[in-house]
Amino acid sequence: MTIASDSGQGSPTLVLMHFFGSSHHEWEAVLPLLDERYRVITLDMPGFGRASDVAGFDVASMTRHVKQCVDDADLDDVILVGHSFSGRIAMTVAADHPAWLRAMILIAPSPPGPQSISEEEHRFQLGFDFSEAQARQFIDGASEVSLPPALYQQAVEDAINANPSAWRAWPTATYAEDWRETVGKLPYPAWVLVGDRDPSLPPDIQRSEVMPHLPQGKLEVFPGYGHLLPMEMPETLAERLNTIAAETP
Repeated sequence: MTIASDSGQGSPTLVLMHFFGSSHHEWEAVLPLLDERYRVITLDMPGFGRASDVAGFDVASMTRHVKQCVDDADLDDVILVGHSFSGRIAMTVAADHPAWLRAMILIAPSPPGPQSISEEEHRFQLGFDFSEAQARQFIDGASEVSLPPALYQQAVEDAINANPSAWRAWPTATYAEDWRETVGKLPYPAWVLVGDRDPSLPPDIQRSEVMPHLPQGKLEVFPGYGHLLPMEMPETLAERLNTIAAETP
């Protein structure tokens, strides 16, 4: 089990998952701002953070990983919070209709279908050399606003320390997997939160490729922010998570 942190108490439980190349550390500025009435768990996805030695980097394996973590923690009332590639995993988990799932909050999620990647970004991902220079380029290219120095450095270190096999799996195969038919239309309340300057998965991609799978979904666009909302706007994001947790039936 790769639960990285477990805090708070009560219901629902927010299960927080990170973006590609990151770890549970991306939530460090958000966690202290979440209401203690809710239990909050952070997960590391296979190949990243404390799960760097965990195998299984395709969508099916990551889906099983998340479900196993929730089952091992004996959770029965969960809001899944997925960011970027783990947003897609939240949707594939939801496609199995687990009894414990209440709702989803998807932060700039990858769509269920093949993700469009520019040739430049694709080349960069395939050629990533795990140096500090390239890790900084990776984080700089994803964020629109300056990150706090400690949080920025941690994000750089997370990218450097990623399992190379996990990193290579995404631009080689996983990004192109097609789960649209499996995901279908999900019968859960869902919120899709995205920055209007997101360079990878902007609002138009969310509208055309994600929202059709979420008939109960709401799209919220945050002006002036990029792809790394948990680090770019932790106060605003924590406020939205607290409100959604309080209001979701």
